[in-house]
Amino acid sequence: MAWSPSLQSFTRMPTPIAIHRQTFPKDMPPDAPTIKTSASETWTRRLRLGGLKVVRILHRVAQAPVDRLTKKLFLRAYEASDDAYWRDHATQYEWRSLGGIIEYTPDLLVMPSERAAPVYLIAIRSTSNTYLERVVVKVKAKKSGVIHQQEITQKQLCGTPIRRALTAIPFKPKSSKGDGWQQLGDLYIKLVEAVDGDGLDLVKHEKIADICPLTGTDSAPHRQLERWGQSWNIDKINVEKENIKARYYRELVQSARKLGRPLMMRRAAYRLLTSHLGLTLLFWSQNLGNAEGIRTSIAQAQANDGTIVGEKSKTETTSRKTAFIVTSTEAGS
Repeated sequence: MAWSPSLQSFTRMPTPIAIHRQTFPKDMPPDAPTIKTSASETWTRRLRLGGLKVVRILHRVAQAPVDRLTKKLFLRAYEASDDAYWRDHATQYEWRSLGGIIEYTPDLLVMPSERAAPVYLIAIRSTSNTYLERVVVKVKAKKSGVIHQQEITQKQLCGTPIRRALTAIPFKPKSSKGDGWQQLGDLYIKLVEAVDGDGLDLVKHEKIADICPLTGTDSAPHRQLERWGQSWNIDKINVEKENIKARYYRELVQSARKLGRPLMMRRAAYRLLTSHLGLTLLFWSQNLGNAEGIRTSIAQAQANDGTIVGEKSKTETTSRKTAFIVTSTEAGS
């Protein structure tokens, strides 16, 4: 009988392969020591992460008393500068009403930022200079099919506008023109709460909302600074620093030239006092608390402007009268 090979004779037996498996407990933390990381490196990493958490907690705890202290020392100066800006420029903006309770301007202020996209500031104020203890506004915008929204809570709102940053809404200009003007698209804004001085909510569960096309204007001509969750115009603060610089130049440099005194030490003192740090210290030494220095300067500037405007209008009136007399004389002759 001839031999016939069977299927089993051509089948190879599997060769056993040794596999090293390292098992870990299910509750092992991700930064536990392994073969590649030593115990000392793991503990160093844990201590570093723990230190960062402690620093964040301490920062949150200390932020509130720090804000209270800085507001007590510096708030009046920021208010004086910001109020002066709005007295000069509020009429240049378009103001849209929300239920006759508050107003907002659809022209946002574009602030440069360290992030990829700039920050846009929206301005709101109460209508007819009504005092409101608390205002809550919801802002929504649709970008690339995604709805972005932000809730703004403002305490103590009056007729002087305040600016708040719309950090949660990534605006992307649709078109741009000269002078830093941008078209941003539509914005949905809703007044959620408006509590007056007597604790009465003026909204009363009513739907008070508006949809408006937005524009953005470059803030380059005017300096803005964020403090205590609000953006402040600091043009007048910078003007006051320049006034201090000019005053020290007159007292230290010009007076020495007139009296024939040596200039070297006086010029050195002038450069030191009028450096960035020196001007900052001088300004705040004169404007802590009630900010009497900057308020006096603003009042004097307004008085001077009023005098100049009055003299100009008087001159124009006299010129018109003179022209009328000359015209009448010529007509009579």
